[in-house]
Amino acid sequence: MTRGNTTERLRSRPRFQLVQTEQRTLRWRLLGGNNVSMGAGVADCARAAECLADIAALKAHLNSLSTDFRHISGGRWRWLLRLDEVPVAEATHAYGRRIEAQRGLDRFRVAATTAGIEDIETIVDWRQKYRRNPAGDSA
Repeated sequence: MTRGNTTERLRSRPRFQLVQTEQRTLRWRLLGGNNVSMGAGVADCARAAECLADIAALKAHLNSLSTDFRHISGGRWRWLLRLDEVPVAEATHAYGRRIEAQRGLDRFRVAATTAGIEDIETIVDWRQKYRRNPAGDSA
């Protein structure tokens, strides 16, 4: 016997999501089981198929990607993954210490391995959706 909503159970696992940007392009991001963004793609994609191909490439080369850690003023650290010197994914938020950035990257790698791309959803970037125009109206 199955209990609860199947959709909700699936959302408790890491998953990829496509986000439509202000420029009408798409970017992918990886959400953890708690629905927090763990990392995102660097490249803008014109179509969903391009994002799915980028995700597949990330998953296929996950263990061979090179990593850069960047220190941003104010004591903030971010990680960046590269495939053949081309940036493919980055941290979606800054960390207070480098060790925390490393742990966040480790969690990203594990989640990216287990996250599926079936039933991937596309959303509009909420920061654009609810932005007000100069007249004070929602855009």
